[in-house]
Amino acid sequence: MVTYASSFRPSATHTLVELPYVPSAVPQARRVLRQQLAATNLPDKIIGTAELLVSELVTNAVKYGKPPIWLLIELRPGLVHASVSDTSVALPHRQCLDLGSEGGRGLLILDALAGSWGAVAVDSGKYLWFDLPVTP
Repeated sequence: MVTYASSFRPSATHTLVELPYVPSAVPQARRVLRQQLAATNLPDKIIGTAELLVSELVTNAVKYGKPPIWLLIELRPGLVHASVSDTSVALPHRQCLDLGSEGGRGLLILDALAGSWGAVAVDSGKYLWFDLPVTP
């Protein structure tokens, strides 16, 4: 339970969806995110960045995780937070970048674009998350 010292409570919205354990989960996750961001009046560049980051998290879960996959999106004033969980306990690790390869850049993209991000192992698996600071 969260208790606030004052009557001010920042507005926040939360969306939690189970995604299928198939590659089509990636565009589905982007649609869910876009629906949540539709009323925020954020610039297209920020929405595109958030979509790319969500795509990277879900792609990682589909390629390396175990079902079920859950996407949590939290919108707070000044922040987009997203996390993706699955039941594999194997945390992601940086791969040697092969310029000819299609993959292996997800963590670099998170480093470059997210305000912060992380991967956390829990008893039921793991979750990867990012925070994207935004200004309306």
